[in-house]
Amino acid sequence: MSRKQYPKYKPSGVPWLGEVPEGWEVKRLKTSVNYWVSNVDKVPSEDEQPILLSNYTDVYYNDFITPDLSLMETTATSEEIKKFHLEVDDVLITKDSESWEDIAVPSLVVKTEPKLLCGYHLAMIRPQSNKIAGKFLFRQLQSRAINHQFQIASTGVTRYGLPKSAIGDAIIPLPPLPEQQAIAVFLDRETGRIDALIEKKKRLIALLKEKRSALISSAVTGKIDVREEV
Repeated sequence: MSRKQYPKYKPSGVPWLGEVPEGWEVKRLKTSVNYWVSNVDKVPSEDEQPILLSNYTDVYYNDFITPDLSLMETTATSEEIKKFHLEVDDVLITKDSESWEDIAVPSLVVKTEPKLLCGYHLAMIRPQSNKIAGKFLFRQLQSRAINHQFQIASTGVTRYGLPKSAIGDAIIPLPPLPEQQAIAVFLDRETGRIDALIEKKKRLIALLKEKRSALISSAVTGKIDVREEV
């Protein structure tokens, strides 16, 4: 299905990005966000405060982070709680991985609580609300074109790590805020439809596998007579 394009485009000045719609800007990510690399580990300590920790796997396997997930209960210092507390619209990305393709997998914080923190091996990116919308940033970081910058910036041989500086240096196209919000709403709707179709297909495949197994079992145990069908 073809979709309508913008009326006018202009050169972005970035070879891999090509042209962008007129009225959009092209910026380094650090001009629109604040970001930190977490050092909050999983090991509890008696002299620390209880917290909920969003870990690497929580981000890797979930598009959206909420306190309702099965998060780890551990402890952290008051300074760590202040620095790495998660707010709504924060975007978390995987910072370390055994595969460079798993670098910078994003997840959006859609609900939080005072004890919810960002865990080790993750970076947290906080949008400056007057410049970029959290939902739009999340979708940008899901984009292969944007994400590839983090992959090639990661270092290592058997294990890869994303330098903090590479996060801020990533180049992003930046529409005006109303357009960002419209894009985010559109993608929420359309990806939701696609996800629903995927779930239906998964259920159909499961039913077909069950039917296949039952057919084999019936034929080889003499429950059905197939002689005339051969």
